[in-house]
Amino acid sequence: MSNEQQPDPAKAQGAAWTPGDIRRAMKSPRRAQPTPAGHRLAEQMLTIMAEYEQDRRAEIIAAGGNPDEDADPFEQVRTIADEWADTADDNDRRTALLDHLANSLDTSEVRALRLAAEAAAAITPRLIYQDADHGVSVAATAEDLGVSEGYVYRILRQRPATDQ
Repeated sequence: MSNEQQPDPAKAQGAAWTPGDIRRAMKSPRRAQPTPAGHRLAEQMLTIMAEYEQDRRAEIIAAGGNPDEDADPFEQVRTIADEWADTADDNDRRTALLDHLANSLDTSEVRALRLAAEAAAAITPRLIYQDADHGVSVAATAEDLGVSEGYVYRILRQRPATDQ
């Protein structure tokens, strides 16, 4: 049996389980069979969550909003980006994040993220040019984009004459 399928003693003593840990445990051939009480609990939790979601949507609609339009389309992308940045100096946390993402995203979602990243890289010089045209400082542009000031200066030096 691989280490991935071995129970983790720290988890057995009450340490927090990550979503990836839970998914791996659920896929394990040795997983415990749910009890009738466990089934009832799961059904009750799903019912409560569905009721909450319906009530929340109704509140948004009653307040004149559209629950589908009010959602931030980049929320998940921002969350992934923030977690990626937050784990830069911690290999264990980075590994846990990668495990979580591998278990929560499918290949089509990863493809979309990869293509969006390529589009963001292609857009970056245009955004730098726009900021420069509107008098935004190089330091502010670099901070907003999460790049160095040297990178911004280099892009500005490479700006085609027709764009200026």
